[in-house]
Amino acid sequence: MSKTINNNQQQTLVKLNDLGLLNDNVINKTVNSEEGSPWFIKVFFGFTGILSSLFFIGFLSLLLFEFSFFDSFIGLVVVGALLSAAGWFLFSNARTRHSPFWNSLAFAITLAGQMYIGFALLFEGYDSPISVLLLLLVQLIVTIVIPNFIYRLLSATVALGCIVYLSSYYGFSEMSLALLALIAIVAQLQRYSILQRLPSRWRANFAEMLSAIGYASAFVLLSVSVYFIAAEYGYGRGGYQETITYNYYLAQGLMTLASLYAVYLIIKRYEISLLSATGLIIVGATAVLGIMSIYVSGLLATSLIIVIAFANSQRVLLGFGILALVSYIFWYYYQLDTSLLLKSASMLIIGVGLMLIRW
Repeated sequence: MSKTINNNQQQTLVKLNDLGLLNDNVINKTVNSEEGSPWFIKVFFGFTGILSSLFFIGFLSLLLFEFSFFDSFIGLVVVGALLSAAGWFLFSNARTRHSPFWNSLAFAITLAGQMYIGFALLFEGYDSPISVLLLLLVQLIVTIVIPNFIYRLLSATVALGCIVYLSSYYGFSEMSLALLALIAIVAQLQRYSILQRLPSRWRANFAEMLSAIGYASAFVLLSVSVYFIAAEYGYGRGGYQETITYNYYLAQGLMTLASLYAVYLIIKRYEISLLSATGLIIVGATAVLGIMSIYVSGLLATSLIIVIAFANSQRVLLGFGILALVSYIFWYYYQLDTSLLLKSASMLIIGVGLMLIRW
């Protein structure tokens, strides 16, 4: 492989370095290092990391079970903390060595440590809301500390899942979609404005962390928006299934406000005034879409993710958004809660409205 990079890559690295998004030695390391491994090699090492994590967890669990560690809450927490610290040390060294082997080993050890801590908190620890809150704090710390994008993505996803659970547990389910949307909007559309306020030595680390949080919030938002179609049924504080009063108007209103905030950031990027004809049309179209999809909340959520992906030229996020939109429509249409004729009429109205908005 060639040990040099082309002029376009050099110019990109120089511009990122001028913005403070890269460390001083990144350009020299990139020029003097080999090109990145092919994508299938990275996928292969990713699968091997997960597979090795499962084998490592199984082997270590047998040892801990023999020494009765699973009967001790403190013992599991200590083992998980030690494994997490060892994984952090390996991840820190792997960043300088750029070694897939060390990354896979660090991934396996850190995942094992987090699983032991999660098991101790959820099954051997405190009551349900307190244990979930502690797990949330642990995952937030891991997201900040562990210098690896994939692991930050996983830990941020778990943390956001804990937030959704706590909001549902305490009866604030209507806020979940809007909160997830707001986190995704800030992490995706305000990333560079946030990074410019930080010291230059922190920007590279925080850029990766914000990227992981942005993808995780988008993924959880797409997942939860599908769940909330049938939000009348859930689990109460006692753990049994009970009827929940879900205010669709409040939830959709908050979600529409979050979408309007995303619209404001996007048109501000292109220096379009809100009071101009283009700005009023965009804001009006977003509001109309929010009103039309009151009982089809996933439509607005998936549309928001697709718009953010277009604005940031993120093909992966765009693919997830389109896949979620198509899956959502099929899932919603073939539910047996209402007649297919009524759903056909509602989807027809929304489709015609979207065509008129595009026109």
